[in-house]
Amino acid sequence: MELKLGIPKGSLQEPTLKIFKEAGYDIKVSGRNYYPTIDDDEISCMLIRAQEMARYVQSGQIDCGLTGLDWIKENRAANDVVEVCELMYAKQSYKPIK
Repeated sequence: MELKLGIPKGSLQEPTLKIFKEAGYDIKVSGRNYYPTIDDDEISCMLIRAQEMARYVQSGQIDCGLTGLDWIKENRAANDVVEVCELMYAKQSYKPIK
């Protein structure tokens, strides 16, 4: 069985790919393709806007994805989506947003 992983498209895409690289996974995104390749036969990836990630998990289209807690709450998916862990990364810096 293959794990379907949602990678945030847009400003968090590169920091997310870097986190996976540091964890030993090589994810390649080519052009406008929404299906990046990964060097693990048991994982398939899909690029999805962070704002929509919780809906994809909630509907079962993907098994897991990286998004903000704010987007989970805004999509009213908090009862159906489980937070596995909190990651500290951002497109600009680790400083709090004002």
